[in-house]
Amino acid sequence: MSAVAAAAVAALPMATGFAFESQAEIQDEADGALLAASGVETEVTADTAEIVEPVILLEEATDETLEAELAEETDTETVEVAAINDTVDRDLLCLVKIVRHEAANQSMTGQLAVAQLVMNRVNSPNFPNTICDVAHQRGQFFNTDAYNPSRNDQRWANALEVAIDARNAISDPVVGEAVFYHAAYVNPRFHRTRPRVTQIEDHIFYR
Repeated sequence: MSAVAAAAVAALPMATGFAFESQAEIQDEADGALLAASGVETEVTADTAEIVEPVILLEEATDETLEAELAEETDTETVEVAAINDTVDRDLLCLVKIVRHEAANQSMTGQLAVAQLVMNRVNSPNFPNTICDVAHQRGQFFNTDAYNPSRNDQRWANALEVAIDARNAISDPVVGEAVFYHAAYVNPRFHRTRPRVTQIEDHIFYR
């Protein structure tokens, strides 16, 4: 190195940090000194500024509020479902046979009408209080014990479904409080004095 070059290097200012200060940094220091001398505070840089995060005050949870929240989460609507009695006992068989014999040629509504009429009799103080006793009452239906249709066809399946429905009062009444009926193609003298309720297909129902 020549003597001239060595003298030039010796004349360079040494940095007080890890590297030489850039011209921009020198200028920033100069500007800051001038502003300070004028009584103007310099802007704090992001590196040195203290960041204050907002504090959100939470409502203090009490035992009452916790219990209320827990109740809302666990509270569910209780729905009572009535048990369906589909046991194929003697009474149900009597009702199935009545429906099968009296209304197998009717729609499901027409079959339900006959089944509900039988149940109206069971629930009336003027008739026996079991299905089989209603079926076997003298001059009314017939001896179901002597009637044994096939139990493997659709007519029996439909009659069984209708009988379960009527015995459990699942469907809305289609014959109201009717306790008497007859085929539409006949006109029995007895029914002329009875209040007529409705006609469903081939059957007319009375109270």
